[in-house]
Amino acid sequence: MQALPIELAKKSKALVLCSSGLDSVYNLIKAKNDFLKISVVFFDYSQKAEPQEYVHVKKLCEALKLDFIKIDLPWYRGIHSSLLSKNLQITKFSSVNEADESGKPAEWVPNRNGVFVNAAAAVAESRGYNFILIGINKEEAGRYPDNTAEFMERSNKLFELSTLNHARLLSYSVDMMKNDIFSELLELSAAMGIKNIQEYIWSCYDSYEKMCGVCESCLRLKRVIKEHRQESEWKDRFLR
Repeated sequence: MQALPIELAKKSKALVLCSSGLDSVYNLIKAKNDFLKISVVFFDYSQKAEPQEYVHVKKLCEALKLDFIKIDLPWYRGIHSSLLSKNLQITKFSSVNEADESGKPAEWVPNRNGVFVNAAAAVAESRGYNFILIGINKEEAGRYPDNTAEFMERSNKLFELSTLNHARLLSYSVDMMKNDIFSELLELSAAMGIKNIQEYIWSCYDSYEKMCGVCESCLRLKRVIKEHRQESEWKDRFLR
């Protein structure tokens, strides 16, 4: 994250965009420690994972006694993406490094983070929040252009014109790999007295009883779980 003096954070309020994925949960926990007050924003854009994402974000907010704001974007239902359309299958990755050289990833949701941060900026200004936290990371930046430091910088330039309070977009994880995010999250959650952080995380692109274990998002999470020798703690969280 671009340097933000802790003294400023302790006097400021922030909105945290949270989908219950590893990156956004990490940013939520970090922001809870740093900011005077945070509220959590969850987007329902008709994504296949919405039922489980909603349950997990709501559960974490209740555990941490945080304000919860749900924003519905029903018109996204007509956008072409495997994460949205019932007629398109979510890719089963054999490796998290696979890339579709023929074009955009099937899991790409057009302008999703662009819509999210602009909607959040409107909420932030109307409710007196000057900062917005988003869970993006260095590992996925090459695959998804709205997951980059450049995306954040350009969004902040836009906010200078589209908001009167000049809301500022931040991310603790923008320069981090999943492995480092996972490691820090384990430490932070333990220090906050949060047991079984895995109960609050849903990183799957779909919404089964358990995470599928074979989509891109699941495989990235499973890799860092294995690297940290946490398989026993997460063994009941995946279908495969």
